[in-house]
Amino acid sequence: MLISCQYNRKNVLKKRYNYLFESLLNVYYLFMQTINNYLSNRKYPGRTVIAGNTKDGKLFMAYLLQGRSENSRNRVLVKKDNAIETAPKDESKVQNRDLIIYKALLEDDEYIYLTNGDHGESIMKAGDIEKGLLERTFEEDPPINTPRLGVIYKKREKVFNFFIIKKDEDKTLRIIWSYPAVAEVAHIIHTYEEDLSSFKDNPVMVKLEDTNEILGAFDNDNTVACMIKLDDDVKIFNRGE
Repeated sequence: MLISCQYNRKNVLKKRYNYLFESLLNVYYLFMQTINNYLSNRKYPGRTVIAGNTKDGKLFMAYLLQGRSENSRNRVLVKKDNAIETAPKDESKVQNRDLIIYKALLEDDEYIYLTNGDHGESIMKAGDIEKGLLERTFEEDPPINTPRLGVIYKKREKVFNFFIIKKDEDKTLRIIWSYPAVAEVAHIIHTYEEDLSSFKDNPVMVKLEDTNEILGAFDNDNTVACMIKLDDDVKIFNRGE
């Protein structure tokens, strides 16, 4: 099952929608949480994807890598060719390689893909987000059944397509949310709720005031690595380095 929650499908509604969106946002912005406010209230959000625009219109994307088990903690983020990948700290301790080693950040001429697993490559090869999602399901790690999620940024349209693939009773649920780029606003999606069930809500809208604010997540012992992308500049932070 695939649910698409997209906006601005009709050009005639685009201007009206943008005006209404910006008017409501100006009011809501006064009460919005910051990235750190949101994450600091969660013990274990798991792998976390954040994307939005800075005050001066720069593209901001961030990936937070967390883990509780020894296998999940045995990872760092590395830059390889034009991608950002997870890599083992100690190769001898790796288990379930296909679930923990993957390309988190990929880019082509039209899109930027930021995902919490190797499904980013599936979407990239499919050339279409909906087709790519239909080829994949949630992670096979029962009883948790970790969701696959991420964001696909359309460069030309400046639109963020957040998505999730998760188990919903006896079926696989796939949801896409589309958001236009707005200055000083980002959205967050992550794998787990507090009870380790799959992320339940829409991506959370937050203020984007400080692009390094996400580094406060290292106060959480479960955080092992973080990547921050600001336009073409990419920085990687690994615990202990």
